[in-house]
Amino acid sequence: MIAFDISIDAYHAGPEVSCTALHALARSPFHYWAAYMSEQREHRAETPAQLAGNLAHCAILEPNKFNARYVVGPVDDKRLKAWRAFEEGLPAGMTPIKPGEYEAAMAQAAAAATHPELGRLLSRGRPEVSAYWIDEATGTACRCRPDWVHPIDGAGVILVDVKTYSTADPKDFERQVSRMGYHRQAAFYSDGYTLASGEPVLGFIFAAVEVNYPYAVSLCMLDEESLECGRQEVRQLLDLRARCIAENRWPAFGDGVELIRLANWARATPTTTEEDSQA
Repeated sequence: MIAFDISIDAYHAGPEVSCTALHALARSPFHYWAAYMSEQREHRAETPAQLAGNLAHCAILEPNKFNARYVVGPVDDKRLKAWRAFEEGLPAGMTPIKPGEYEAAMAQAAAAATHPELGRLLSRGRPEVSAYWIDEATGTACRCRPDWVHPIDGAGVILVDVKTYSTADPKDFERQVSRMGYHRQAAFYSDGYTLASGEPVLGFIFAAVEVNYPYAVSLCMLDEESLECGRQEVRQLLDLRARCIAENRWPAFGDGVELIRLANWARATPTTTEEDSQA
């Protein structure tokens, strides 16, 4: 199923397994259980990095909704009296942001608009499309929410995902993909959206946008070998979740004692000083 008008809060409140949940499961089943199944789980407040990413997403993909979601404060220092007075008069549902945060988001949107291929992709399509499907092998209900869906008439769609990062250099972003497990996201979204919509996903493109001046932009897409690696990991994680549910067992890092060793860099023999020799 494809849904176009589900709010982000309603989407996140759903019981289906998301790619973020799979990232937690990749850390360990216990971390997944603690984040998604424990009655003691805590709501996580939005971090400054997450806010910056959300501001960039909105400014680039949904600029007409920016002023309905965010209101710019009078100063950048939230410790000042002027900021406290500003927060007290905020309308319900509005997120306060600092002038510097607003300026960065607008600069990121302007930079994105100058990228020819990204501009072409964003000139047609829809943002924040929610997709729902059932994993046939395990019966798991799954969901994803591509940042942007660009249709190719009669052929399928291209999915675009905006990522904010310290550099948009493809070689550096390549390492970030490996660190953050974005290959799993590309596979999960591509295969899931196809199942949910019946339309083939012809490409999953990362739009890397820098978080600081000059806010450079690049577009990156994983090769087929990397995408297949992500697909295999998604399969393993969904199977792992199904086993944990069946056994009601959510291990962390093993049940026994793990043999560990000193890192190679720490194995050098300490240098003996003259004072030590005389002791």
